[in-house]
Amino acid sequence: MGLTSSSTGSNIVNDKNNTMKYDYTIAISGNPNVGKSTVFNGLTGLHQHTGNWPR
Repeated sequence: MGLTSSSTGSNIVNDKNNTMKYDYTIAISGNPNVGKSTVFNGLTGLHQHTGNWPR
C-alpha cells in the first residue's frame, strides 16, 4: 500500500509545477513507543492509527 493522491485525497504526491515524477519508498523502524507513527503522520499530514494486538 502506498500513498497516492487518490489514497490521501490531496495533492501531497502530485505537484502540478513539477514535470518529473519520482516514486519513493521510505521505511520507518524502531523500538515500540518511540514515536514512529507521530513522525509518519507529521511527514504525510495524515492521521493514521496503528495497532499490533492479535485478532
